[in-house]
Amino acid sequence: MPDRPLNSTARTPGSAHEERSRLALIDQAKAINSKGHDVLDAEGKVVTKVDVIKEHEGKSPDLVKVHSSVVMKYLIYLFALVCVYCLDVLLFGATAEYAVSLITGNWVLVVIGKYAIPLAFLGIEVLCSLKMTEARAAQEEEEVPSYGW
Repeated sequence: MPDRPLNSTARTPGSAHEERSRLALIDQAKAINSKGHDVLDAEGKVVTKVDVIKEHEGKSPDLVKVHSSVVMKYLIYLFALVCVYCLDVLLFGATAEYAVSLITGNWVLVVIGKYAIPLAFLGIEVLCSLKMTEARAAQEEEEVPSYGW
């Protein structure tokens, strides 16, 4: 039978090393636990966001679920806008570059003008097309007069 009890606090020559090792393990466990808490907090936030999204879907399902044909239509519109912008840069970019270089002589403004002026033309083209579409829709909504002959 040993002379000292098992839970004795008596120090042996190797106990300083053991104490440092024990403290290092405790520090590592604390670091792991803090990261674990961060993960649990993040999981809780995800669950909360998922619940909010489901609640929103329940309130307005028609706004959340967009038909693929509508998405494809807008993707085609976006592609068409990019194509028209490229065409505008080809048509008006060199002229805009020349005009801005004559006016300012600053190479930064020249580069900006080369790409910004065609973008302004694109904005004007889109505005004109929207106005034409609104006018066409307003004309279709009007009643066609009928003459009783």
